[in-house]
Amino acid sequence: MPPKTERRHRQGVESRQRILDAAIAIAVERGYDGTTVALVCERAELPASSVYWQFTNKDDLLAEALDHSYRRWRLEGPTWQPTNYSGPPRDRITTRLGYSLAAVEREVEYWRLGLTLAMLNRPGGIAAQQRFKKVRGETRQIVHEWWSDIDAEAAERDPGLMQILTATYLAFVDGMFVAHRADPAIDLDLQLDLVGDALADVYERRVAGGAVPTRRLPRRRPRRTAESDDDSRTRLLDAAAEIAAERGYRGTTISRVCARAGLPVSSLYWFFTDKDELLAEVVRHSWEEWYAAQPDWTAPAPGVEWPDALRVILDSSTRSLGDSPAFLRIGHMLTLESDTDVAARHEFLAIRTDIVDRIRAWFEESLPSGLVRRAPQLPHGLATTLVAYTDGYFLGVQIDGKEPPVPDFVDIVVDVIATAARRYTTGAASA
Repeated sequence: MPPKTERRHRQGVESRQRILDAAIAIAVERGYDGTTVALVCERAELPASSVYWQFTNKDDLLAEALDHSYRRWRLEGPTWQPTNYSGPPRDRITTRLGYSLAAVEREVEYWRLGLTLAMLNRPGGIAAQQRFKKVRGETRQIVHEWWSDIDAEAAERDPGLMQILTATYLAFVDGMFVAHRADPAIDLDLQLDLVGDALADVYERRVAGGAVPTRRLPRRRPRRTAESDDDSRTRLLDAAAEIAAERGYRGTTISRVCARAGLPVSSLYWFFTDKDELLAEVVRHSWEEWYAAQPDWTAPAPGVEWPDALRVILDSSTRSLGDSPAFLRIGHMLTLESDTDVAARHEFLAIRTDIVDRIRAWFEESLPSGLVRRAPQLPHGLATTLVAYTDGYFLGVQIDGKEPPVPDFVDIVVDVIATAARRYTTGAASA
């Protein structure tokens, strides 16, 4: 019989494992505010004393749960195993992207929870959020080293290229994570087919051609303030957006919104039936404001190449993501959670579908007609790729703000998109 101390130690380790597994499972379902120690204890089938024996509070518990999930994936996930990458640069790039998209399909827990936490903008911060930022820093460094290892001489010659490749790679896979949560039927194989070889082509051209000239965007005009910004309805919408950004859907309450707006609860019910209707209107209102300031997705003018027209549109729309529009912040939170089937989520998913459809229609009109007939899946695939990149850029800004300048990011994205289309034009892409 093993000594009592050894048995107690083993039981303590097993209890800790059950607590961590229960905590992260609940957190990815319900978000930070929807996770309670009571729910964790119920899922783990352990008393609260077991949790507080090992963790100070819920925040400490979720930070440890996220880190535990990350370390486990580092050991088990094929994406992280250096021995899985060999051969020429193209094979290494397409192999890694394939592993990353497989992880998207698995919806790895630490990744999902971390992206959800990144959307929160709570004063004073959250330990679990800080832990994800640390994890993201490690991930960024590992991906950077992976790019640099493909061609050490090129990395030494142009370290800035390695940084932009790292950032855009992370943006794409983060964006695809959200895309898969929004639509689990999304064709990840098509995305790998579109982006994998195109990214390899872009890498080879840029390594061979040296540094790309830096572009600068024109100075941004200040946003105009609507004349009705001081009316009660707008104050309630603004307050709800602020609270949701700080606390998520479950942490947003009628009392908190009214206190922030400086209005009685009765005034909210004059305009909205309940919290769900209020937040759905926040998403809709934010979307309408953001979209009104965007350039039109009109076909390129005669004599203008479609990649150049796309670059102009993306310069403006990507830069506007720095304002952290509420519809994206709230929408991504609700998309990443799995136990929040509410009107605001449906509103955001409808908006997202409309965005993809508009961009798909733009590609159908802008690409050569013969190409669209031969590859009818291409416009929708490119639209999905483009939305994933820009969503990922937005997520990166929320995580740690270390995204590259907009012109550098847009140039790489347009290069990948144009290269993917070119490969289909020449028949280099798989059917």
